[in-house]
Amino acid sequence: MKALGFAFTPSRWPTLGAAALVALTVYLGVWQTHRGDEKQERQRLLEARIRETPVVLTGSVDSAEPLLYRRVRASGEFQLAGQIYVDNQVLHERAGYFVVTPLKLRDGALVLVNRGWIARGPAYPQPPPAPPPEGTVEVTGLASLPPARFLELGEAVSANVWQNLTIARYRETTKSKVLPVIVLPDAAGAGLESVHETPDAGVAKHREYALTWFSLAATTFALWIGLNMRRVG
Repeated sequence: MKALGFAFTPSRWPTLGAAALVALTVYLGVWQTHRGDEKQERQRLLEARIRETPVVLTGSVDSAEPLLYRRVRASGEFQLAGQIYVDNQVLHERAGYFVVTPLKLRDGALVLVNRGWIARGPAYPQPPPAPPPEGTVEVTGLASLPPARFLELGEAVSANVWQNLTIARYRETTKSKVLPVIVLPDAAGAGLESVHETPDAGVAKHREYALTWFSLAATTFALWIGLNMRRVG
């Protein structure tokens, strides 16, 4: 009886192509791993900021970065004329709005405050009334950025109902100079539900990308081995 066996017979160009693909995917996997490590350090920094003593907001803030995810305290008066509703915000499986109202600080600067979530009413798309308290108030909460953008349908801005909010858009539309952060208060306004947020530096995304690239490298190597094995005998 003739013995059967296997021979490994790689050819030149497929081998070079497989080597290049493995090298590229391993490089990308290592790069994503390093990015994940950097984001992990940022995650620790952001989480540590939450435990720090609240920062008093003033009009001298130029960049959001030093304040991002710090606890802040602001005193002033809400400006109803500048209040907007950010539509398509879902809570408890119900669609509603974030009610965002500018707070005029004692030095004259403005900061946007996300006073809370409110459900859509029967008059939709007209938002339900959500007047801010009158007089001087003190707001304590977390400094954050507006929610991430998503697809817009129709007009970008319609009266006081917006589909998306950015600090730059608010400044341009209202012709006002607001601070580069939005405050999420510890307590929601009357008739509203609190909006909470935790820092997410995006570590998981980079870990997933790294795993994908390393898996592709391993798959390419395994295919190269398998396709170059020939039965002999």
